[in-house]
Amino acid sequence: GCHRLLQLVESLAQHRRRHFSAPMTFQQPPAVRSQSSHGTEQRKSKGLTPRLFSRSKSSSRSAGAAPMRIEFRVVFRNGGVACDPFATYSDSALHAALMSALPEGMTGNLMPSTDSKGQPAVLVRAQASDINTMYELRSQVVSGDFMSALTRHLRSHVKSERRSQRLEISKRADAGQSTTGMPEPPAKDADLDSMEAGANEMTIMEEETVWEKIRLLLPWQNDEDKADAEMKSTKRELQQARQALKERRQQVAELEARCNELTERLATMSKEDCPASDAIESIPPPAAPAEEKYAEPEPVAEAPAAAVNNNPTAANYVALEELTPEQWQKIKDLKAAYLAAGGELDEYGDIFILRFLVDKDWKYEKALKKAKSTAAWRAKSGVNGFRKQIASGLVYNEIPNIKELFTTVAVSNAHSRTKAGDLMTFIDYGSLDVNKFFKLLDNSQYFDINNFILEYVSYHSDKLTQETGALVRQFMVIDAGGIGLAHVSLRMFIRFKPIMPLADLYYPELLGGARVLNAAWALHQGWKLVKPLLSKQIQDMVGILDCKHTPGALLKVADPEAVPDFYGGTCTTIPRPAVDWYPKAGMEGVDAAAICPGKKLGAYMRRTLAPDGAPLSSGTK
Repeated sequence: GCHRLLQLVESLAQHRRRHFSAPMTFQQPPAVRSQSSHGTEQRKSKGLTPRLFSRSKSSSRSAGAAPMRIEFRVVFRNGGVACDPFATYSDSALHAALMSALPEGMTGNLMPSTDSKGQPAVLVRAQASDINTMYELRSQVVSGDFMSALTRHLRSHVKSERRSQRLEISKRADAGQSTTGMPEPPAKDADLDSMEAGANEMTIMEEETVWEKIRLLLPWQNDEDKADAEMKSTKRELQQARQALKERRQQVAELEARCNELTERLATMSKEDCPASDAIESIPPPAAPAEEKYAEPEPVAEAPAAAVNNNPTAANYVALEELTPEQWQKIKDLKAAYLAAGGELDEYGDIFILRFLVDKDWKYEKALKKAKSTAAWRAKSGVNGFRKQIASGLVYNEIPNIKELFTTVAVSNAHSRTKAGDLMTFIDYGSLDVNKFFKLLDNSQYFDINNFILEYVSYHSDKLTQETGALVRQFMVIDAGGIGLAHVSLRMFIRFKPIMPLADLYYPELLGGARVLNAAWALHQGWKLVKPLLSKQIQDMVGILDCKHTPGALLKVADPEAVPDFYGGTCTTIPRPAVDWYPKAGMEGVDAAAICPGKKLGAYMRRTLAPDGAPLSSGTK
């Protein structure tokens, strides 16, 4: 039995020597991690000897054996977009390019196909009887050299075909023969210069036996994958930012509600209509009223204490009869430039243009720059149409939504004149019913109201300038008594932010000065938000007075008969022409019981506008 066993072992050894006596190895391309290389690495990692490729049953190249095949799909792009080469180039050019690009000794063909993403593709099938030739092609496909050769030969063949077609068409045309039905090639070959190709999904097989499958990346796929990853990352960050914004808005809403609650509680506990904050420093009494226009300003304090600027400076007095011929020439030149920039002017165009030059101290280039930007803004915003309506006779109470505004806050535009002749406007900001303000008017409506009022004051200031011979501006008086955190809240800032810079940017020399009266601690919070939106020139015109220094302050700039009695003047009713402009009881859409809220300016205006109207509730400031 042992002897028989030894014979079988020897026979088996002889059989193995006959079949494995001629081993043949090959070098795998380093760019691809194929199944065979993966197995070799596993054997090395286990300390085993790498298995050499040898002539086995599936790989022996006996006479008459079926040739080995390699298949792969090629995607063509033109101008960065996948294209179907069979629809763009001729079959003969494609096959000629393929045969030129294949290694010597290989044959092949190509046919239309699609890749895994559904893009148009070309299925290339090549075959060879020599394994070395087959692996040479495999290496060229993996490295991209085959794609370069294929596109290079395709360009050459297509250009040659197009050149022949152009010559044939030219010959027929010269001979007077018809060229109908002949394909007309492009005049230039620029489309060929942007052509590129890449391979994917390569398979090596013999008959039905698959040797190797490789998935390749297209040359441009790395960039696309990177762009997709960046887009996904950006979308993820955007979603997170939106969620954070939603949470922050909720927190702001809760804080606003709390601040409003505390403000109302503080107002209820207060015994005075305009209490002075403990944080306000004691400020010496103001000097006696001066007769000059407006005295020199002092800078507004940035400290928490109430900032008092008793004597803000107004713009320089300008008399039309004192203008020099050179200045009138500048007005004429700037007027022409403004019209050339698309601006529109009316009968008071000279006064309108004069303001730009005065604003820039008669420096023409600076005035021209501001005038051009104003012309563009006026055309875009539609305020030219507002001014035309006013010039045609539109009255203040006919401004859209002005009647709703009069039920939310006490405001008296162009109420009277200062000693210098400027139009004096009063606003009782503390009387503003914030909730009603947002309920009756949206941001767009209030933006239009503000622009209409600016145009109304601007037009009548220009008209008065023409009639009086001196430049007329607007003097603002803002009563800050009763202001709470609701008046300086985030939603108020969002509503006022777009309109705060407008007068400064597009209505030069319309503001001559401003007083903020009865200023308390909350006013400084609002001033800090508004101040960066204004120019230094406008900031210097603003004077802020606390409750102690408010009485009699307006008598410095206006005569007693022009100042309402509750500010120390002798005026008890709204003077003309302002009284003829405002909404009043009896007009359609005017609620006599709700017009002009407030105990100060509102009560003063109701004496004239709604003398028989029901009194407002005691809770209204």
